[in-house]
Amino acid sequence: SMTYFSPQNLDLPELNERKVYWQAEPTGDYSACIAGQVEMFRDLHELRVYLSMTYPDAVFELVEVTEDTWQGFYDQGVFFDDWS
Repeated sequence: SMTYFSPQNLDLPELNERKVYWQAEPTGDYSACIAGQVEMFRDLHELRVYLSMTYPDAVFELVEVTEDTWQGFYDQGVFFDDWS
């Protein structure tokens, strides 16, 4: 869900919005591309907890990668974005 700030809330710290691309692995684990590195998780809940603990000032949109969409994302370079 998107959060919209009204003008009265401008004193709040601005949150970084980032997309995290994840893929269901044949092993039953989940791989996610985080700051240009591939990390493995048991499930999406573990992924969300990791992101909230590691990047508390960011809001994440989880984007599923499938065999059909992988090449397009790869060509866009999203897997190599180191978030710098």
